[in-house]
Amino acid sequence: MSTYPQKKLDPKWIREGIKDETIEWAKSFGEFLQKDDIRNHGSGPLTSSQIRKFFGELKRIQADPIKYGEDIPLLKAKLAYAVGRDANRSGGKLVYKSKIKEFYEELETGINAVRPKEKTDINNFVKIVEAIVAYHKYYGGK
Repeated sequence: MSTYPQKKLDPKWIREGIKDETIEWAKSFGEFLQKDDIRNHGSGPLTSSQIRKFFGELKRIQADPIKYGEDIPLLKAKLAYAVGRDANRSGGKLVYKSKIKEFYEELETGINAVRPKEKTDINNFVKIVEAIVAYHKYYGGK
């Protein structure tokens, strides 16, 4: 079974439901996010505090999707801000301290798949992010 980075987040998992391949992907993505690849990819592991800020907003929306469902697209802006804060210029190019950019790029696909006020979509997306967070921690994420 292919895993991250060969396999990307599939929007079907949000609209059609969680499958075994979803959990395998979340496992490989969570492991990738906690690895220190400064020498290979130029970025260190994603921190738990970076994940928590995003996850807290997501849980707020999940608590009342009728009231907050329209805030889902704003999650992309919040992640983009975190990516911008993480970047430094080095030799004319952007270098990231952590893997927040990869986190943003994968979760942007999921955010785009969530239909505002569709409780099932929101719940499936939350489950996927929860699995990523769990495996990030399992593999030593700090």
